[in-house]
Amino acid sequence: MLSLAVPAFAAVDVSGKLATEFKLGQNSSDEWEITGVTGVELETKVSAEGGSPVKAVIQLSPWKAESGEFDDDGNPTGEFGDPHPAGAPVTIGIDKAWLETQGAFWHGGPTVRTRIGDVEIKWDRYVGHLGDQRGVTLEGIGIGPVTADAFYTWEGAERPMGLAARGVVEGVALSGMVVKRGDENNLTVGAGLEVIPGLDVSAQLALDGERRQAYRLEASADDLLEGITVKVGYRAADTAFAPMYGNQGDDEDQYDLLTGFNVAAETVQSGFHIKGEYDDPTGKANISVSRDVELAGLVVSGEYNAKLQREVETEHTLKARTTIDAIPQLRGLVLSGQVKLQGDNTSYEAGAEYEAPNGIKLGAKYGSAEGFTATAGVKVEF
Repeated sequence: MLSLAVPAFAAVDVSGKLATEFKLGQNSSDEWEITGVTGVELETKVSAEGGSPVKAVIQLSPWKAESGEFDDDGNPTGEFGDPHPAGAPVTIGIDKAWLETQGAFWHGGPTVRTRIGDVEIKWDRYVGHLGDQRGVTLEGIGIGPVTADAFYTWEGAERPMGLAARGVVEGVALSGMVVKRGDENNLTVGAGLEVIPGLDVSAQLALDGERRQAYRLEASADDLLEGITVKVGYRAADTAFAPMYGNQGDDEDQYDLLTGFNVAAETVQSGFHIKGEYDDPTGKANISVSRDVELAGLVVSGEYNAKLQREVETEHTLKARTTIDAIPQLRGLVLSGQVKLQGDNTSYEAGAEYEAPNGIKLGAKYGSAEGFTATAGVKVEF
């Protein structure tokens, strides 16, 4: 049993954000109007420490005004004219609560971070992505050249548990994880090695409860050819591969069930920053070229991007951006422009952005889709 010493010192950590933005533009009836959006969000976390090394943390549920929230990009979405529910009751709920200690289990033993209560387990993309759980985690268990982590959770009657380890032996970086729930075991093992300076190779293999597998091989070469970085990879998976706690998706922290190779290269030559990547299973490729050039005393950042995909028209994008300090009253004025072409479709926009000394951000933009718009807004995060 763990308990806090009394008296305990409580620290309150309050964070949140408040934002408002106004926009001048033409509505569907081609009439000019000013619209406004707003958002407010508040999060609170309370932690307490006494004379013991144990810390208690209580994280309260985020409070969001019904009349103003934020989208996935952090932009306010609520109508500015709707009042915040000042007179409405605010329900305080506990989102997460845990006890945490950093120390050894015996005198002279290794220091271990122990957490009891609400824990987060995202230790492996293939078999160890349990997310938020109720349970116990032990992290940073040092055993010779190996560092181990362990967990035990209360999800369902079968109580998942797992062990992960990593270390370097004879220059080879080894890692592995096993997750057990009831009679099913999932396993992943990995190895990485610097073959020669600048050339790294790695491999990872995962097995689900039926011994179906997924694996990934990767190699990266940095400066073997002067100024060029190259990465190549190959991945494959049984179509029925189904671990209990995988993180399946299409970004670098997730996995998919596709089979094939991918390659990427990046270099800077004569001031041009060039990047390219191709993924064969999805048939997607991206190419970008960027460079800063001086024009009429201004440093202009130019960029070209091309997105290619099988059976889809190639999308070409040209961008330019510069910052002007020549106008004393508008120092830091940013001018930008963009043209996008895809098949027979062409779109464009040009704009200006400026952050005033009082913190308000002002902007004006003319685009092929919306015509002319002007914005003014401010956002504070604390």
